[in-house]
Amino acid sequence: MTGTSPEQKLQKLRRRYINGLPDRMGELRDSWSRLVHVSWNPKTLESMYQSAHKLTGSGSTFQFPAITDTARTLEELLQALLEKPGATAAERQEVDAALNALESAIDVACQATPDQDEMPAAVPTTVLEKRKSYRIAVIEDDPDQAAHLKNWLEQQGYSAETFENPDTFTERCDDQSYQLILLDISFPQGPLEGIGWLERMKSRAGANTPVIMMSARSDMVARLRALRAGSDIYLTKPIDMGVLEKRIQQLLENSTSTPPRVLWVDDDTDLLAYYQSMLTGEGYEVEGLSQPVRILERIEAFQPDAIVLDHDMPGCQGMELAKVLRQDARYMTIPILFVSAVPACRELFEQQSIAGNDYFQKPLNKELFLSSLHRHLMNARLIAARISLVSQRKESRGLQNYDYFLTELVDLLARLANEQEDHVHYLIQAGIDRREYLRAQYGARAMANLNTRMGKRFAEQLAVEDSGCALGGGRFLFRITAPAADEGKAVLERFHHRLNNPEWTFEDSTTPITLSLGALTLSPAMDEDKALLEVEKACSEAMQSGSNKLVWQQATEQPSESKRDDRIQELVAAQSFKLHYQPIVNMETDHTIFEAQVRLVDEDKAVYLPWQFLPGLSQNGRGPFYELDHWVIQHAVEDLAHLEGKASASHAISVKLSSPMVDVERLLTTLSTAIRNARIKGERRIYLALSCPTVLKDVPRARKIANLIQEMGCGLIIEHIDSATASVELLKELSPVDFVKLEPTLGASARHTAELEDLLHQLKTALNSSQKIVVTGVEDAKALSWFWEHGIRNFQGYFIQEPKGAMSYEL
Repeated sequence: MTGTSPEQKLQKLRRRYINGLPDRMGELRDSWSRLVHVSWNPKTLESMYQSAHKLTGSGSTFQFPAITDTARTLEELLQALLEKPGATAAERQEVDAALNALESAIDVACQATPDQDEMPAAVPTTVLEKRKSYRIAVIEDDPDQAAHLKNWLEQQGYSAETFENPDTFTERCDDQSYQLILLDISFPQGPLEGIGWLERMKSRAGANTPVIMMSARSDMVARLRALRAGSDIYLTKPIDMGVLEKRIQQLLENSTSTPPRVLWVDDDTDLLAYYQSMLTGEGYEVEGLSQPVRILERIEAFQPDAIVLDHDMPGCQGMELAKVLRQDARYMTIPILFVSAVPACRELFEQQSIAGNDYFQKPLNKELFLSSLHRHLMNARLIAARISLVSQRKESRGLQNYDYFLTELVDLLARLANEQEDHVHYLIQAGIDRREYLRAQYGARAMANLNTRMGKRFAEQLAVEDSGCALGGGRFLFRITAPAADEGKAVLERFHHRLNNPEWTFEDSTTPITLSLGALTLSPAMDEDKALLEVEKACSEAMQSGSNKLVWQQATEQPSESKRDDRIQELVAAQSFKLHYQPIVNMETDHTIFEAQVRLVDEDKAVYLPWQFLPGLSQNGRGPFYELDHWVIQHAVEDLAHLEGKASASHAISVKLSSPMVDVERLLTTLSTAIRNARIKGERRIYLALSCPTVLKDVPRARKIANLIQEMGCGLIIEHIDSATASVELLKELSPVDFVKLEPTLGASARHTAELEDLLHQLKTALNSSQKIVVTGVEDAKALSWFWEHGIRNFQGYFIQEPKGAMSYEL
């Protein structure tokens, strides 16, 4: 490619990628055929999973989002099968359908000329000269993605070299030095081989090279695992090159000027000067403050990574300052270290903040203090990364990233079935009309600038309940909410008008630029893949109809209640149930319990939630839920038994039971038999989860059940704990209880009342621990901080992981 322009290089890489797609598809087909018709070989399945994983990351990189979406579906199905000795007939049909969808997406890619990438703004010559000294290693086994990254890095002025796997890098880099490593997470040696290699590398003395980890996995546990292994930054595939550029600048071009910053507050100016000198000599940037009342002002200006407070100062105590800081979500991840000449002050500092705190008595033990400061800075960095995962919100300066937009969409679709019908949600895709003509006339850079201006304007126009993301190539996705009383067409037309008002033009032209919209009314009958596909079709139809058009696809007419009830009855009779698993994670220790959640699924993959099918369960001589609970116990224990490797000894499951206490007591025999037949070993591998209102109806029997559960080596979880006195009194009656789960509304509340605080205090007293409390539905960093400061460490919800078809998470 010598002598060619960056854009020509990119086109050649894209063409090479397209030409290789049929072979990739053929390999997937051949592998699946061998698995189904010859023998079920775990190595073949793993290879197939890796191929799908690579297509997930590379499709959108080369402007084929349909390849990414369909490959992700296939990848998830194969991931679920990795833990099983074979595939059922239903699972084979699902994989066949996913392969067909991926093949269709590849056929479209092979027949069409892909759009050119938006060319980045020209990098100034002075910056290019400075960047020549930075050498970046790209460790990526997908040759297309590796070549694409290398080409892009060289456009930015960096020197780049590619390596097909970590071992190759280790062998070849002995005499070379790299200032940064871009590392894939998955390699043929294993789905987390990149993390394992990084752990080994970081354990060696002197291994301080910053690492950006790349993966198609977006779940929190993968991010945390990468962070703990030593990754500085985690990016999801397909890589947003604008974000990558900023992160590289952050790690390379700004790293030499950003040592850890410490703000030290002490009214003794002589001691303050000594402490400043001590920390400066250790490589910290230090600012001393002898006037405590100015602390908020100095924090805002200095932006410290840690704060040291003298506890005994005239008119103000360190603990009082700390409480003020912890009430502000901006400062909640800053660790605070206290110093005092009074030994009795230690007992005041026992309550840990979300980023931790520590106490030291004057005169300071230098080595202990520096060790603690370093440990708290590292912990604060980890906690800040965790919080960023649960508190992503759209900012006034820009739209959301695609991953988080999808997370919110999945969460909304899961909630729609239980929402009151006072609001309607719309999914909208907008696209620039005549895009190819405009690109040819004005150039790629003008289009890139237009996309940037649009993204900023659209973010400012969105209402509080709305969200949006940029898809690239002049396309955007939005989700808007409107009162059900508003006429849908009028709502969408107003939104369409807002996007096109004021009129868009290029900077040196008066030619008007318009956007056409495809809109879809969201309903609980669809999943995110179906919704995205339908809204994309509507947008394409609008753009083909002319400029500035709107096509609205209303919600599919729901079958009558009687027909739906009859259909549900048929599925229940056929026991067309399926288990999904959602983890309960301790964010301090990563101890995880996978909660089994039952769904009813038909042959078209339509999913019915428990509230839809539980009322239709038949009695069969016992309670209406007995047969379903019996099914759930058997299949959940079987799934646990089928786990292999480390998961087979470490994973635990929670089985939610809906039956009254008299039937739960009978079901313990089923559980005992299932454990014995499956040869489940170890204590607390299985938990039974019972609803607090159900238990309250038969407390004596529940007490007996709790004792029997303990004798079986299992655990007990009580769910739906609210602020009513009866919940706490029940826990005093039942012993032992391993965990309690708060009502989701308590976790989602942004207003933490004295009533909730009192409930937590009562629960801690009744359970003799805060580690037994699980909070679900936390939506923002301020809420998480509040619960963390009250000793809560166990959380569950979509911010941890949405329910999946298998317990396949690496912890």
